[in-house]
Amino acid sequence: MEKGQYRVLGLMSGTSLDGLDLALCWFNKTNQGWQYRMEATQHLPYSAHWVQLLSELPNASGPEIQRLNAAYGRFLGQHSKTFLSKHPGKVDFLASHGHTIFHRPDLDFTYQLGSGAHLSISSGFPVVSDFRTADVALGGQGAPLVPIGDRLLFSDYAQCLNLGGFANVSFEQKGNRAAYDIGPANLVLNHCAQLVGKAYDKDGQLAQSGVVIPKLLATLNALDYYQQPPPKSLGREWIDLEVFPIL
Repeated sequence: MEKGQYRVLGLMSGTSLDGLDLALCWFNKTNQGWQYRMEATQHLPYSAHWVQLLSELPNASGPEIQRLNAAYGRFLGQHSKTFLSKHPGKVDFLASHGHTIFHRPDLDFTYQLGSGAHLSISSGFPVVSDFRTADVALGGQGAPLVPIGDRLLFSDYAQCLNLGGFANVSFEQKGNRAAYDIGPANLVLNHCAQLVGKAYDKDGQLAQSGVVIPKLLATLNALDYYQQPPPKSLGREWIDLEVFPIL
């Protein structure tokens, strides 16, 4: 018989490299659909060491990537174990996204760092991970990550907008959940803030103090990606190739 209630610890590391987010959540399936509540959350900023490692990893060798895949899995496991020690009780499983290093669905692959096996051994809990690869293998984009969650948990809303390293949207379209990346968000915004010595643009203060540069805006809006029909998704590789050279 299908289980109707789960207590799950979710782990997320966004492409903006601000840190690791942990969320201990209850999910309950009723006749009216899925319900949820958050029991506890925590944000753990990355050390300068981990920021450097994760940001430089796309240029590393294969063996070095796999070494850090295991090390990062253990890192996730240790922090999960510490977090759950403060919130005792049965946990059905850990759900770990990992940290995206490569995202090239056009070349039939996507890669999120953080070995599920090492995470499970280090934490002592069952683990569900590697959320994107099967979708890419089926011909999908592997992104955005959360459109089914949007449908099941936030069905009262016509559209859901997610602002992370990239911005993406999801909505119902002819009985299916449509979703795609709109464009870059915190990956570029944080980069610009860091040029003036800030980790990020808190409360949008820098943006509010600036002015629009029409020529720059027009050049960015003319990028080919915005003319492509969905489904479509973006990775750090696109920003490095198309956006940062313009900026």
